[in-house]
Amino acid sequence: MLNSYYEKVRILINQKSFFFFQIGVFLILSAPIIGAFFLLISLLGTHFEKGNNLLKNRWIWPFLLSGLLAILSSINLTIRDLHIDGWNSSLSWLGLGNWIPFFYFIWRAQIFMQTKKMREKIANMFLAGTVPLIFSSFGQLWFGWHGPLIFLNGLIIWFQRSINFESGQGITAMFNNQNYAACWLVIIWPFCINKFLYLKGLSFKRLIYFFYSILLITCIYLTKSRGGLLGTITSTLFNVNKYFLVLLLVVATSYAVATLSFVPRNIQSIFRKVFSEKLLEAFEFSKHINLLNDPRIFIYINAIPIIMERPFLGWGASTFPIIFNTRYPDFPIEPLHPHNLIFEMANSYGLIFALIISITIFLILIKSFRIIFIKKEIKYNFKDVQLNNFDRAWWSSFFGLFITQMFDVQYFDFRISISFWILLTGLICIVNKEKSKSLSC
Repeated sequence: MLNSYYEKVRILINQKSFFFFQIGVFLILSAPIIGAFFLLISLLGTHFEKGNNLLKNRWIWPFLLSGLLAILSSINLTIRDLHIDGWNSSLSWLGLGNWIPFFYFIWRAQIFMQTKKMREKIANMFLAGTVPLIFSSFGQLWFGWHGPLIFLNGLIIWFQRSINFESGQGITAMFNNQNYAACWLVIIWPFCINKFLYLKGLSFKRLIYFFYSILLITCIYLTKSRGGLLGTITSTLFNVNKYFLVLLLVVATSYAVATLSFVPRNIQSIFRKVFSEKLLEAFEFSKHINLLNDPRIFIYINAIPIIMERPFLGWGASTFPIIFNTRYPDFPIEPLHPHNLIFEMANSYGLIFALIISITIFLILIKSFRIIFIKKEIKYNFKDVQLNNFDRAWWSSFFGLFITQMFDVQYFDFRISISFWILLTGLICIVNKEKSKSLSC
């Protein structure tokens, strides 16, 4: 009796695993704990299907190795009992939750992203799941829906922080910070704009995506996040015709350098003067700039010697703000992280851990870029674009997200981190499929 019941549950999970995965993606934003539950069920369901030995995939091994290094780092910190005021080694073990579960995720989740059709369905779930963010954003703007809004006895929390455009505090929706909301919109934007650009005619579906695009870009603007604007511009560039790419890239880069928050204010001033045709004044001003006066540059520069003091196994998760404030007590702000995901990884679990992960990601980005943007564009025509346009959106979504993590770190919000690994897993599937094609030829 019990064995029969178990067999029925096994068959159900196996047959519905991709459906559960889609539900999980849909709920990531609005109900992350429930979404995580469905994702976990779907991943466990992949073990019931025979013939899925994904460990043969070479891209898994670097992440497994980095996971072992992170565990070794935590063991070392526990044995050595490193004394840092306000910190204990258990935080380093808790920090592993931001990495090791996702290494399991990219191992099993490849089953759900092996084809472009499957990836399109997942992208559609991202788009549909973002509707509550748009709804809550305009409610926050027009009706003063400020939170936190708590549902299901605290299982779901929408923060809905107050808005103050004069001080630069834009909409946050269900996130705790406007930059997190903008980061999510950077993930979603390429899928929406890609659908609008490549659908033909004035179909009802295209009008829907046009309207949705307007809502998304409005929300991105209302977050008042310059990083969000950078990610949006970057991902848009990779979804347009390549003949306009160079021109748009020059304009966008100039705008970014002139206005974005992570660019030193002195450099911004130079570009603003150039834009206003005050070239001589800009040249004279540039002689007197001091990059070290910019807080973010100061953090970047002084994070490096901290990392190099313990380059092999790191200081442990959550140590950076404590160590930084100890070294620089007069610094005007308290940095919660080094504003760069690679620096954060190196500080927490060591330089080798950070290099293995970042180099692997760079290689996946480069190889998938060649497949999506170069290899299939040798004979460029509209048909090629139609065949390849969705992969462009997927690649640019991950690239835009990855770029934003180089200047700020929203990764430690589960909604952002799980999206990060979903998108990266999709790129791995694109690379693996191309490799299998070349081997069969």
